[in-house]
Amino acid sequence: MNVLRGLIGVLVALAIAVGFVQFLELMLANAVAGRALESLQDYAVVLNSWPLLAVRLVVSSLMALLGGYTCAKLAEHDEMRYTLMAVLFRLIAVVGGSAAGYVPRTPVWALVVLLAVSSGAMLTGGAVRAAAAAVHRKKESH
Repeated sequence: MNVLRGLIGVLVALAIAVGFVQFLELMLANAVAGRALESLQDYAVVLNSWPLLAVRLVVSSLMALLGGYTCAKLAEHDEMRYTLMAVLFRLIAVVGGSAAGYVPRTPVWALVVLLAVSSGAMLTGGAVRAAAAAVHRKKESH
């Protein structure tokens, strides 16, 4: 049951940190463009402007922080192991999706920065939850 909880945590973290972020980015691009964009190329042109790259960095980091925390919360044990799994699967999903053309193209330097900062945020979210769980377990043992 514990492994199942951990794997569910990983899947939920991926849904938040990849799926929800993609949804928000597409809504943001359409809002900024003022019209419905029709191709991934159109999305890329809008999303890769400097102001939107900064917004994407903030949004992806906040969602990754939430995803890491949620993953650790659902796992209830070995919080950091499952959070690290979520980070690795997220990296694979985003890099693979970018390489295969499933998501709007992002310049390599910007993708590296986005992934580095948001991966750190996801690990931070998991670490915060793991620390809170450790304090709670310590209180229960006394």
